[in-house]
Amino acid sequence: MNKNLVVKDNALINASYNLELVEQRLILLAVVEARRTNQEIKSDDFLTICAENYINEFGVHRNVAYQALKDACSHLFERRFTYQKLTPKGNKETITSRWVQSVSYVENEAIVRLKFSDDVAPLITLLEKNFTSYELEQVAGLTSKYAVRLYEIIIAWRTKGRTPMFDIDELRNRLGVINDEYPRMETLKRKVIDFAVKQVNDKTDIDITYEQHKNGRKIVGFTFVVTQKSKGKLTISKAKDKERDANTVDIFDSLTDKEREIANQKNIYADNIGAGEEHRNNLIKQALEQYRQAELETKKKKEREKAEKQAKKAKEKIELDRAKDIFEKIKAEHRLINMYLARNIDPNHLQGLQQIRYNDGDFAGVFEMEQYKFEKLTDFRHLNLDFLQIKQ
Repeated sequence: MNKNLVVKDNALINASYNLELVEQRLILLAVVEARRTNQEIKSDDFLTICAENYINEFGVHRNVAYQALKDACSHLFERRFTYQKLTPKGNKETITSRWVQSVSYVENEAIVRLKFSDDVAPLITLLEKNFTSYELEQVAGLTSKYAVRLYEIIIAWRTKGRTPMFDIDELRNRLGVINDEYPRMETLKRKVIDFAVKQVNDKTDIDITYEQHKNGRKIVGFTFVVTQKSKGKLTISKAKDKERDANTVDIFDSLTDKEREIANQKNIYADNIGAGEEHRNNLIKQALEQYRQAELETKKKKEREKAEKQAKKAKEKIELDRAKDIFEKIKAEHRLINMYLARNIDPNHLQGLQQIRYNDGDFAGVFEMEQYKFEKLTDFRHLNLDFLQIKQ
């Protein structure tokens, strides 16, 4: 028995879910671990995955593996998947479930302990029919979460040589492309489908192509054609993978979505120019450094602008408080009111009630109607207050 054989019920293979790359890898290791016992795994059985095993299987740096597994544990409990099965009456039932009912990372031991949910456990052990199996090593070199899912989906149809047509929404759901991600077909093809197809072809035991189905000019679905690689071609592919230094940090394990997108684009560029592994890594490293530096500068700029805005707001508040104090000071003395009116009021331009008060000699009333000028800095700054012998 191949100890590293991944075996899943086809219901799980065809499920819709969105797992990050590390989370997918953790699930795969747990599936392999569950199968080692060759017994039915119950939902209350703990499975243990060692970081050392993750490092060996996926060829990542030790420190990256530790952090990646910690991060995966913090999110895996909230991850859900949707699958279908037939009821005893033959009706189709759509079920949404969690992957795990418990997951933890043990510090200093560098191990993950998890319990699969009640729905998952029977979908991965003691399967007799309607299941898909493949060797874990086939997806170990895949660095795109979409490539892992595409491989699983396609491999279920390898004996028939082609898949049925997947409409766009179905394919997006199965690959784990969230609703608002890559809404344009050109972007979806370039950043998800084409990149995943290339990785699968370069790094696994199968070759895949796809056919586009259109309604007029609009692409409405895809059919994938799969062929098994010959042993000679597979040997060459594996040899290329071995050229990679085992100690090279797997940069895809700790990237944001935007950083992964940048790295994916550099991988495509590296493939187009036939770049070697060192050149490829340098291209990705340089692009990520430039992006992170730009992001840092943008963040600093935003923080600086925010601080300046807050400082300006605080300064304006002090000035407004001062304006209100000046208004009250002038209002309290007829002498100051007369001096204010002489410098800031043109009797010929007064209107309405203010003009009536001025004509009646009610200068205090005229000044009261000037209050709005002390409540708005643009007006206050134009007032002539030199008679107070204070700085504006």
